[in-house]
Amino acid sequence: MAEEVREVLNLLNDKLSGLFPYRLELADPGELRLLEKNARYMKAEQFQALVENVKKDGNLSSLPLCYREKDGKLRVLSGNHRVMAARQAGVEQVLVLVIADEKDMDERLAIQLSHNAIAGQDDLVILKELWESIKDVQARMYAGLDSDTLKALQGIQFAAITEQRLRYKLTSFLFLPEELEDLDQLLKETAAAFAGDAVYLANLNTYDAFFDLIVRIKKRCQIKNSAAAFLKLMELARIGLEQLQEEEAQQQGESSQEVCHGLG
Repeated sequence: MAEEVREVLNLLNDKLSGLFPYRLELADPGELRLLEKNARYMKAEQFQALVENVKKDGNLSSLPLCYREKDGKLRVLSGNHRVMAARQAGVEQVLVLVIADEKDMDERLAIQLSHNAIAGQDDLVILKELWESIKDVQARMYAGLDSDTLKALQGIQFAAITEQRLRYKLTSFLFLPEELEDLDQLLKETAAAFAGDAVYLANLNTYDAFFDLIVRIKKRCQIKNSAAAFLKLMELARIGLEQLQEEEAQQQGESSQEVCHGLG
């Protein structure tokens, strides 16, 4: 049976050659080489849940990524825990993706790390909604959420605004170390001055007004660099903040004088 599957896979690989940078191969999980150094770890309860899922499915539901080494053996670059779970689950053959072209050590390490690092994050609000919509106990066990995640979900008691539901714009500025220190100090002073104002979310129009202000400063002060214009904006903000503090101090002084006259 295994040989027949390999023949079919060879035909499929020939058809996909040039279009798909991998080959599909059938492998004995016990013969696959695992990584000697793997930064990704899995807690015992998570791994046991993975083993139980593999037993339930009868095989792996996502394919390990492998690289064929010079001696012909396959090294698992991504999916080491899946392969170990397949071994414990007693799976005799698994389908794997094999990188078709040759890679040097740097490229292989980069692939290994990227598969661990570029994994995304769960929106806990949506995750809680999905989790609570599962009614079957066995299905919940299959979902594989560990005890720490379930504890985190219990603390969510409101419908929060999630990042993926927002339309936002990202702006990046580059500063020299001394500029960054000055900016950080001004932001701290501003935060202290307006500590009583609670701001949870700014309207996107605020970004448009901010961007327009940066453009006006660049034109008025003949500045070409946006980061420099931002620092100029912060300098003007510092002047405005100092004036505001002086006015408040003056108002407090006048109020104190009025109180004293009243007592007299």
